[in-house]
Amino acid sequence: MSPLGRFVCLTAILFGATQQLFADAFTYVDERGAEITTQATLTGTGQGFHALERWDGQIQLIPTGSLQNRDATGDPEPIDSVGMQELLSELFGEENVRFDEKAPFLVCMVIDGELDKQGEQRCSTFLKKASTFMKNVDSVFMRFAKQMRFPTRDLRYPLVLLIFESDQAFEKYADLATGGRSVSAVNIAGFYSSLTNWLAVRMSSCDTFEVPLHEAIHQQMYNRVLQRLAPIPKWFDEGIATGFEADGQNIKVHPLQVNSRYARQAQRLSTGVDWQAIIANDGAFTADVLAGDAYTLAWCLHWMLVTTDDAAYRRYVEHLADLEPLADQQTQERVRNFEAAFDRTATELQAAFAQAIDLGIKRQKVDLRDKTRPGFVETQQHLGAVQLKAIGNGLGSIGAEGKIKNISPLRSMTFYVTIETAGGQYTGWLITDLRPSQTANLAAQIANRPIPGARPSPATSFQVWIRSVAAGSAAAERWKAGELPGPVMGQ
Repeated sequence: MSPLGRFVCLTAILFGATQQLFADAFTYVDERGAEITTQATLTGTGQGFHALERWDGQIQLIPTGSLQNRDATGDPEPIDSVGMQELLSELFGEENVRFDEKAPFLVCMVIDGELDKQGEQRCSTFLKKASTFMKNVDSVFMRFAKQMRFPTRDLRYPLVLLIFESDQAFEKYADLATGGRSVSAVNIAGFYSSLTNWLAVRMSSCDTFEVPLHEAIHQQMYNRVLQRLAPIPKWFDEGIATGFEADGQNIKVHPLQVNSRYARQAQRLSTGVDWQAIIANDGAFTADVLAGDAYTLAWCLHWMLVTTDDAAYRRYVEHLADLEPLADQQTQERVRNFEAAFDRTATELQAAFAQAIDLGIKRQKVDLRDKTRPGFVETQQHLGAVQLKAIGNGLGSIGAEGKIKNISPLRSMTFYVTIETAGGQYTGWLITDLRPSQTANLAAQIANRPIPGARPSPATSFQVWIRSVAAGSAAAERWKAGELPGPVMGQ
């Protein structure tokens, strides 16, 4: 069975199984009226739920009124790496998973179909590369935590990184794992779940490891410092994660340094954006339209705090570490706790930021020049990385030329790339049998084919869409025969 087919069983496997270990036994009634007993530790109660931390490290939420009985028999024995591999094999199918372990990390690749011998070798090499990266994250994070004197604790469970070869499988898993309560799955490159305790990413995001690094910092914080499901402000959660930056497997920036990208983006933000609103409310981080600016503000605020008053910063982290799972922290209380720790208001910090960041840029000799070139577009989708240069034909039409790289480390791919204009026209390129890491040219073309249902008109901008299938697959053969998917818009 494919990884997608197995997702119908996700809830049952994640939260319905039981294990006979020495643990408190909780009996509750589920939404279907069935009586279920599971072994777990009660980690928190609030907002109408109990949080049960199971032997496998996952947190199961049950309504307080559904709990029927609790037998105090002790905490569960934490799962080990072998047990975690068995659980993931059951969830995604033994034939669909490949593992590599560098304790405390367990990296699991969820593949999209059978691999040949060479593909298996490539998969093994890639998994070892991912495991090494996670160990690098661990070292860099622990150095920062020691420097800032965080109240750290020992790990209880293997730290899992899930890498999905298929974007469709990742998006299906993301919808189920988040319950649709986050930014739209199609807009997520990776995420850490406080419920499963797993980090999940698209394989295409591992080309630079930027996304795995960001999410791995969340995983580190919630396993070593903070309590999962505690009311941690999103600005802090995202602020510390955006403070780290990777260049491939090399982690080159940590929160005490100026991140050139966020510092540059900060200069473009409206001066009317209020830091107080970010501290008081998390709403901007879960809105597709606002999330980008919110993350930049989170970096600004976190950088300002960690670099200007390390003692106050440490007090605030200690306060956050004491917050209990499912606790309900109201807006005014969040603001009071912030101001009590730093003895400054968000408005005062915001007023001082411009001078502080200018000084930080000069001291660290940070290059803020934007390396992007006008008229050039770079994007990654469905295991393809495209670089395009916009061109015109002198008659009011727009097109592009450039190149595409297969960023799948596992198998050859067939790609269909389209540019689709705001004026309702498109053009496309079919690139067949592109080997891993191989690049192919996209010859100059003008978008002059009408998108179904659109009224063609002059346009000066376009969107890029990349679709891919495994080379040699039935879909790839249909594409070669001329049965192309056509434009994304208008479907």
